[in-house]
Amino acid sequence: MNFTTGQVVVHPHHGPATVKKVSTRTIRKEKVTYVQLDVHNSDLEVTMPENRAAEVGVRPAVDAAGVRQIIDVLLAASPEQETVWSRRIKANGDRLRTGEILIIAALIRDLTRSNEEKRLAFGEMKLLRDASAPFVTELALVLSKTEDEVAAMVDAAILEGVRPDIGQELATAS
Repeated sequence: MNFTTGQVVVHPHHGPATVKKVSTRTIRKEKVTYVQLDVHNSDLEVTMPENRAAEVGVRPAVDAAGVRQIIDVLLAASPEQETVWSRRIKANGDRLRTGEILIIAALIRDLTRSNEEKRLAFGEMKLLRDASAPFVTELALVLSKTEDEVAAMVDAAILEGVRPDIGQELATAS
């Protein structure tokens, strides 16, 4: 992946970030290109070698086709959940750590529905917040909406089965 200043990418652990600077440093007589990311909605800056970005899981922001897939995942039925809390929280934590947007969308869907049926335990509620924040931020950037509008859209899709009308916004996401 080639990085340019001002480009919006997604870090798997921190969420959407803007490429602030691409620079070259000499380390042990070898030139290494570094990318500095300014993470959205935080004061965090992440610097990493450009050649390790794919290994870390940095990816471009989702496109129009990706948004459609996300909506389909949010509207899909939830599978049966593990009844043993420790296994469930471990599996859900593993899902979050993948950094893959469709897996995270499914995680948010499943936890949101579980929370509606029976209030989630503290650990699961924290997991839901950790998954939702970067997810909603990325969709808000792509759809040119506020985070509150996107959060309401996601909740409506998950809980009420309402397919959001995002046809106009997808033109900017392509």
